[in-house]
Amino acid sequence: MAAPGTAIAAYSESFEFAGESLAKKLTILETAGIRGTRSHPAERTRDGTYAVRGTIFFHCSKGLLDLLLPRILGGGSSPTYTLTETLPSFDVLIDRVASRFVYGTCKVNRAVFKARASGLLELALDIIGETETPSATVFPAIVPPTDAPYIWQDCVVTLNAAARVVTEFELAVDNHVRARFSNSPTATDVYPTDRTIGLKCTVPFTGDDVDLYGPNTGGAAAATLAFTCGAHSLTFSLPQVQFADNSPIVAGKGEIFLALEGTAKKLGSTSELVVTNN
Repeated sequence: MAAPGTAIAAYSESFEFAGESLAKKLTILETAGIRGTRSHPAERTRDGTYAVRGTIFFHCSKGLLDLLLPRILGGGSSPTYTLTETLPSFDVLIDRVASRFVYGTCKVNRAVFKARASGLLELALDIIGETETPSATVFPAIVPPTDAPYIWQDCVVTLNAAARVVTEFELAVDNHVRARFSNSPTATDVYPTDRTIGLKCTVPFTGDDVDLYGPNTGGAAAATLAFTCGAHSLTFSLPQVQFADNSPIVAGKGEIFLALEGTAKKLGSTSELVVTNN
């Protein structure tokens, strides 16, 4: 990734990724009128606009998140990253062996952090951009971060002022990005329209966690997810999460779980999410 318009040779950020689907999708326009035949003539078609969108999958570490968090949240620098009203644009260069592809003027539409027992901390980054440019230029000699990844065992989850046993979680930052098309075959602007932050947690439904059902009765609960890996730490802080009631059920002979699904809200002057990456 790099600032918009950066030449391939000047790229300075490299990422290890687990997979990606960032791609151009072209629309072909045709008249499709009544013509006395069921055949469709090629002469009555034109290339329309094309959209650039897709997801890149990562396994999180401190070095990788220092590069990605400002693009997800909008602002901040190591160690504290904060939400802003605007989002930075960037270009994405992907080496697909036979050719390199540059996706220009991109923004993060949605970022989903998730992990479950015995797994890595994963990040799915949904990106919307303006243009795609194939290139034969040699990929620059840059090295991705090589620090150790965060895993679920590194995490302590605090909900409603108490540490909890949690089997899995998902934190989604949705910037509701849209692409605007005018008299151009490509998007002429990519812009955020809203922001919602959701948190899902699955906890065993025991006497220790019964207070998590119906917390909105007495006001929404604060939440933190704190990872520690050696000398590094990562903390997601949400001052208030409104969990809609979702009753625990007995699905069989196994353990009973409570599926929490809530939305983070700003509390006074405190933003709905602050991320500290030390």
